[in-house]
Amino acid sequence: MTAKYDATSVDSIVGYAHALTGKTLNEVVTLPHQVENAKNKGDLGGLVEAHFFDLPKTNSDLDFPAASLELKTTGVKKRSDGRYQAKERLVLTMINFMDLVGESWLTSNFYKKCKLMLILFYLYEKDVPVFDQRFVLPPFLYKLDEHDAATIKQDWEYIKQKVADGKAHELSEGDTFYLGACRKGAGGPDEPLRKQPFSSEGAKARAFSFKTNYLNALIEGHASSSNGLSREGKTIYEATQERFEPYLGLSLEEISNRIGYFKSGPNHKGFVRDLMTRVLARGGSSVPELDRAGIEMKTIRLNKNGVPKEHMSFPGFKFTEIVEEEWEQSSFFEKLESKFLFIVFQEDRAGIERFRQALYWNMPYEDRLEAKRVWEDTKNRVQNAVSIMPKASESYVAHVRPKGRDGTDKIITPHGSFQMKQCFWLNAKYLEQVLTNN
Repeated sequence: MTAKYDATSVDSIVGYAHALTGKTLNEVVTLPHQVENAKNKGDLGGLVEAHFFDLPKTNSDLDFPAASLELKTTGVKKRSDGRYQAKERLVLTMINFMDLVGESWLTSNFYKKCKLMLILFYLYEKDVPVFDQRFVLPPFLYKLDEHDAATIKQDWEYIKQKVADGKAHELSEGDTFYLGACRKGAGGPDEPLRKQPFSSEGAKARAFSFKTNYLNALIEGHASSSNGLSREGKTIYEATQERFEPYLGLSLEEISNRIGYFKSGPNHKGFVRDLMTRVLARGGSSVPELDRAGIEMKTIRLNKNGVPKEHMSFPGFKFTEIVEEEWEQSSFFEKLESKFLFIVFQEDRAGIERFRQALYWNMPYEDRLEAKRVWEDTKNRVQNAVSIMPKASESYVAHVRPKGRDGTDKIITPHGSFQMKQCFWLNAKYLEQVLTNN
């Protein structure tokens, strides 16, 4: 019997995988009756390994050990404009806290498993059996050393260091840029915790993963965008500081004149953010590296004394939804698990705002616990029909206050009354503390 492909050749394996493009697994191979009878159950990746590639179940770290190649299968969704986007993050390999601290980058389990990956993309359709999900994109050969290796290595080393510091229980996806340490347990209060080497405190199970935005960029082919940071081996942090350095100390007007970008009118909201995006992107309107990392740029404006002029707002929430949510399902939690790029301007003695610094930041663990307390307090007040929300004086981190067009911009509560739209805010004093400590 002639082999379907050469298991020692990456080119042969990738070439064979092209047979799936535009088809479902059920159309390409004859599946056993027990698989078809399972209907919507099952792991499509496992079915592809077993029935398309005929891979045996082994203890090997790699799916194709003779070719040093790993296989990943992941879902995409179709956008209204016809393009595809990732359904979710791409889980790569579980994190063994005990082993991680003794590894080095080039010999790590992560690097060996993920330096070369064949990624297959299928169109996710709810309630469609997994073997009838269609592979809508050609196979993608991902080579780590050609895709943002410096930043991913930095991410890996940050996660390793946090575990080495006895803080595996404090890991957050906001710690890193592209490579995340995502939750990989059952969730909830009864989830069993994992041991970590330098702390007696248990940590929730986590896995290395490519963040959703990073995977989206791979799908959309933005990795070589000419308007990006063009980092040439530098990390995102290093490239950002290098790009902004010539503009430190300049006023908004001076920066505008230098790059030739000006306010479109008095109602140009977000002008400062748009201006600084163009500085970072050398005239472009977006920065692919920030998009890939899911990093949101936020502007902080300080008075002459270095105190933020205002609190920092986040998207509003619906009263009828927050009472049904758990903390880790909430949009506020999702935001605080992210990384931000703070662009800081400060008034000089003449009252002119000047560019002071650019800072990558994500909320520390203890502060996230305080934000969780504020969120839970808010949920409790909504449930009990208390109209007064947590104030800035009640927490050093966050509070809730209205954010609507005007006093008539109201939404319904679970009790049938109407109340002004509300959102969570980070306290101005907390932001001052963040800037002081960084």
